[in-house]
Amino acid sequence: MKSELISVRRALAFAWPAFKNHRRIFLAIILSVLAAWIALEIVVITGQRLGLLLWITAHLAFLIFFACTQVGFLRTCLALRDRREALLADAFAPFSLGIRYLAALALYALMVVVGLALLVVPGIYLGTRYAFFGYYFADGEPSIDNAFRSAARLAEGAIPDLAAILAALLVFNLLGAAVLGIGLLITIPVSGLFLADIYRQLSPLRQPITQ
Repeated sequence: MKSELISVRRALAFAWPAFKNHRRIFLAIILSVLAAWIALEIVVITGQRLGLLLWITAHLAFLIFFACTQVGFLRTCLALRDRREALLADAFAPFSLGIRYLAALALYALMVVVGLALLVVPGIYLGTRYAFFGYYFADGEPSIDNAFRSAARLAEGAIPDLAAILAALLVFNLLGAAVLGIGLLITIPVSGLFLADIYRQLSPLRQPITQ
């Protein structure tokens, strides 16, 4: 892939060694989410008699926990990209930030699904244009609106390349899932680190939007 804005070779050169040297922290993050999902299933199955309220509460709690760990995961990727020490404590974002990220993630998913349902291409375009909103949250942006607007600005002029990269990472993670899901322990962290480097490559060219 040729691009004046993005170096895939540079991102690969960072992502794989960073994962190998810090695989334990990524394993801890992924396994914590898996443990939370197992706990959710146990609560739902054993608490069926308690009705819909328990079902909703349990799933909401899991989603919030997932959002907090997702932001923490992205913060860890950025810390390693910036050559800072990645601590396990940083892998779990504050509750308030997790809530905002969950709302943003729901909005992002809705945009992509609606776009795909219409003509496919709009969904791909929107998914690519706003793909880095989560990294802005991880970088300290507290505003959903600013995170989306900054992500859109970041992607300007690089959407075709970013779409190809995201498609390749999707296939990469599908291959990881095909190996009894075990491969995801590698493909998810490597993908996050790879995109963290792409994000930093583009960041100097696009200042974040603030109010």
